[in-house]
Amino acid sequence: MFAPTLSNSPPNAFSSAESAFCPLCGRRTDALLLELNRDLQAHVTRRLKEKHSEWNSARGTCPQCVLGAVLETQRARHAESIQHETLSPYPVYAPDETALLTTPYRMHAYPQFTGRGVVMAFLDSGFYPHPDLTKPYNRILAHIDATVKEPVERPNFKRPALTSWHGLMTSSVAAGNGFLSAYTYRGIARNAQLVLVKTGNRRGRRIHEDDIYRALNWVIHNQHRYNIRIVNMSIGGDIVSDGTLTALDELVEEASARGIAVVCAVGNGGLEQVVPPASAPSAITVGGLDDANSLERARHRLYHSNYGRGGNFKAKPDLIAPARWLAAPMLPQTWVYNEGQYLWKLAHASDTELKKLLQTRQAEKKFKKETLALSLDEIRRVIRLRMLEQKYIHAHYQHVDGTSMAAPIVSSVIAQMLEANPTLAPAQIEKILCDTAIPLENVPRERQGHGVLNAAHAVALALRASGGALEGHPLSPHIQEDIVTFLYYDAKAQRVMLVGEWNGWKPQRMREQAGVWQLSIPRPKRGAYAYKFLMERETRVEWRGDPENLQRVEDGAGGFFSRMEISSQ
Repeated sequence: MFAPTLSNSPPNAFSSAESAFCPLCGRRTDALLLELNRDLQAHVTRRLKEKHSEWNSARGTCPQCVLGAVLETQRARHAESIQHETLSPYPVYAPDETALLTTPYRMHAYPQFTGRGVVMAFLDSGFYPHPDLTKPYNRILAHIDATVKEPVERPNFKRPALTSWHGLMTSSVAAGNGFLSAYTYRGIARNAQLVLVKTGNRRGRRIHEDDIYRALNWVIHNQHRYNIRIVNMSIGGDIVSDGTLTALDELVEEASARGIAVVCAVGNGGLEQVVPPASAPSAITVGGLDDANSLERARHRLYHSNYGRGGNFKAKPDLIAPARWLAAPMLPQTWVYNEGQYLWKLAHASDTELKKLLQTRQAEKKFKKETLALSLDEIRRVIRLRMLEQKYIHAHYQHVDGTSMAAPIVSSVIAQMLEANPTLAPAQIEKILCDTAIPLENVPRERQGHGVLNAAHAVALALRASGGALEGHPLSPHIQEDIVTFLYYDAKAQRVMLVGEWNGWKPQRMREQAGVWQLSIPRPKRGAYAYKFLMERETRVEWRGDPENLQRVEDGAGGFFSRMEISSQ
């Protein structure tokens, strides 16, 4: 999901905008705001048309009308998922709202930071140079085969071996740019560079601790060659920790002491046990959250993660992150990928096209005669059931699960933090992540650590750490007795306006100093107020919520309004 953008707006779009009237409510508004609200999501457009049948969405509408329609759609959603009624591969709560939440959107990720300039190493069973990592330019710095006694660089790893599945998913969940989904299913660190270290052994059996040790040792010795700042290990060792440090635990401690943030998955058994490297005290160990493909915290539940005491008897995990309903690329040239491509084509064919496709030899091989004899509606149901079973969400993507996928999300947020403030040390990163995590209600501390990853505030505090661009500034919005101060950081923005409900959505220009945009307004009277930022960046105008405000409402265009509560003084 993306913030609404006008990609071809004039260089001085703000000053060229004129006063206009909303075609729905008649309120005076800014013509630019009408333009930003032309391309709304189908369910919001439908809601507006129900009240104003003569309205043409191309005319746009004001933020207040959009906000009202969004709140109505939220109230109309089912309390429980209607996934099986709609035959969706993931939970949905309204028949016309069937999108899988993208990772940056569900995590409220700070949009200005995408891991640019940060190098992440991944240790996994294998990898694949997927277009989400290599196009429009190749972000893979090196592919290392550490399954041999002396790790060696192997730049040619295009053969899609089955061992490549897991590493393709972990690296893409963190740093894929969604190239094959028109940039929809992208990771938070989509501009980070990668060092991929194939971990295991020539016997082809399970990965052992000495295999992980060998791979991590290579990372440490090549840290400065590639400027590696993060290592993600969604793999586990052999023996459950008894509190003493193993050789692998010690190596993780060395990596952390050398300035590498080490992120580890805790495992998926729901058992009270932790194995190296997740048991290392300085490892940022990640458990799982099942957010039910929803932003509503009341629907969020704990994933069946492992937990317990690691080295030096430190409690693990340190925090949790989404571990279900996450989009990841399928490994090309495998039967799963080929089937997904074929079923996607059938599911999106017109009735006429589908009839022709079902008369081919490929269809005869894929479906039983009894199936092909069914009506088109019944055949479509068979197709959708198979897509649900195999988790197909796109011609090139499935949804995946496991703490193996939760760990890369944390790694991607760390990449944002390091882009925002490169001076951060691993201990500082861990403290910020734990201090900002939000506890999951009615879940024991031992199962969730400090709570759910808070991506927005982790980056916000990185910006406010020593040497950060926002050092000394409060979080936005900062509500005081008489005034409210809003902050927005973007060194590349040319102009930023605050647009809020308190004054009828009239844009207010913010002042800038060294990339920090700031505006104080008189404290509004008691109530709840929605607002957004209108930002001009090069030739684009972007319509964004406040990345530091966790209170948000969907904006009907793939982004969100921020919401501010003003209580009585």
